[in-house]
Amino acid sequence: MDIPTERPANADETQTTAEIAVVTAASVLVFATTVLRYMGRWVLQKRLEAGKGRSGDKIWGLDDLFNVLAVLSFFGLVVAVAIAIERGMGTHVTLILYERGIQGLIDYNQAIYVSAVFYNTVLGMVKLSVLCLYMRILRGVQSQALRTLVWAVFAIVAANTLANVTVAIFQCWPIKAAWDVTITADQKRCVQINAFYLGNAITGVTTDAMVYLLSIPIVKPLQMDRKTKLQLLATMLVGGFAVVTSAVRLGFIPALLKDPDVSMAMGVPMNWSVAEPAVGILVSSGPAIRALRFLFRKPGEDSYGSGAAQSTLRSRNGHIQLYDMKTDAKDVESQKTRDPDNDSEEYLVVGNPGMKSHGQISRTTELEVSYSTK
Repeated sequence: MDIPTERPANADETQTTAEIAVVTAASVLVFATTVLRYMGRWVLQKRLEAGKGRSGDKIWGLDDLFNVLAVLSFFGLVVAVAIAIERGMGTHVTLILYERGIQGLIDYNQAIYVSAVFYNTVLGMVKLSVLCLYMRILRGVQSQALRTLVWAVFAIVAANTLANVTVAIFQCWPIKAAWDVTITADQKRCVQINAFYLGNAITGVTTDAMVYLLSIPIVKPLQMDRKTKLQLLATMLVGGFAVVTSAVRLGFIPALLKDPDVSMAMGVPMNWSVAEPAVGILVSSGPAIRALRFLFRKPGEDSYGSGAAQSTLRSRNGHIQLYDMKTDAKDVESQKTRDPDNDSEEYLVVGNPGMKSHGQISRTTELEVSYSTK
């Protein structure tokens, strides 16, 4: 590889400022989201300790575990990208060679290699967190078909994540051949990296769409007040933006793989690679963050602030329905008296209009609150 002996004429062309801005904004967003998410969990824990939940309810779930792994992986990605920027990402490769020589290019490639490992990890953890959130929502619903569907998508995403991370780590043997350009072709064995990156991007868009579109059969049949419906719809639209960012990144991949000026060509796709998991972490944390409203709620207010006494989720033939329980005393018999602020109770419903053909046990629930371990 030729090393320039003079400073390149295009040396002042750079994308560094935009890259730093994207990384900084995404980091602030994820940090703030994480703080608000676990403040929401703390609020629910305090409500449970105050007797506003049921014995056996739990606040923490697998969605929180995968969220923690996603946040840790995201900040690993941020550190790797910051190092890549410092080593020349967003500038012309000729400038890297002029200022730092072959070793500078090797160091740059190493930072990109680590970024790819963290990128594939964080995307998988975000999607698994969202799917575990769906399972918590469905725990109070009788639709076995929906639960089976969520678990099927969970298995697909988990297998895809494991495959992508494994290939990203072991794309070459010896491993250092993935970034060390001084190792010759006869001294290494590597996968078709162009095919891997393109296939990785395509499966990323596909699994993103599967995960976020899965919210439609879960949320669409719910009968609830307009305000709550709009809130859930907004959450779905933000999730759709995560799919868009993944698709936009895919659009840059073919040109990136053909461009010899690798460090300059990587700038814009890497920005999308940082924005995509940041948006995913925000979306997966939305229901938990909503619990913060209890800090500002007056005692005795209903769950949705709409004047309804209470609501119950039911499933019929795979459809989820939210029935208004604001009925006369003669229409509803319950096993226990419900605190107006209690968010997860089990009722024995007798003779409620519209529920005659249903089973008799139903569960009241709210998307961001605790769920029974039963």
